[in-house]
Amino acid sequence: MDVVFDELHRRVKSYLATVKNVAADGGDEAALVIARDELPLIVDAFDALFGGHIPDDNGHCRQCHRAGRWWRRRRVPCRVFLQAQIALFHPAGHGRHALTRAEL
Repeated sequence: MDVVFDELHRRVKSYLATVKNVAADGGDEAALVIARDELPLIVDAFDALFGGHIPDDNGHCRQCHRAGRWWRRRRVPCRVFLQAQIALFHPAGHGRHALTRAEL
């Protein structure tokens, strides 16, 4: 792997692990800091990540379409959105969100 990628990957993984640990095991004040200061940054990062994964006029994911062969075009929702949906909302996944489906 590329040295630069390795360092970027390590920094993101470390940051997310720290946020997760503080939110889960920190006190109420630490969790509030995470919610107010770090959560908006994480949401912005997800928005940037998902930004290109939108359908074109034919219903194919613009980002996945660019990366793949024309005969393997993926319809939206692509794998990126499906993985996020499973992680956040599927009972068999890791989704343990506090919001109810009615609130979404």
